[in-house]
Amino acid sequence: MHRCTTAALLLLVIALYSLHTEAYKCRCTRKGPKIRYKDVQKLEIKPKHPFCQEKMIFVTMENVSRFKGQEYCLHPKLQSTKNLVKVYEA
Repeated sequence: MHRCTTAALLLLVIALYSLHTEAYKCRCTRKGPKIRYKDVQKLEIKPKHPFCQEKMIFVTMENVSRFKGQEYCLHPKLQSTKNLVKVYEA
């Protein structure tokens, strides 16, 4: 009986941990820093998935900019993000 309880508790902890880490897949919920379009090296759009109802938009900055090659996740509903996507899709 003790082993069954321990095993069940361990499985519960693992399940809760996996749900907790899956929640962090939706990373674009905050405003990022103000960026200039010319400083963007790469723009990547990831589709919606079960744990995040918004598409995720990642930008990688140029190494010469003040952000030095860092990657940022931009909030998809901000007008500035929508404008940036239009520029890069054109």
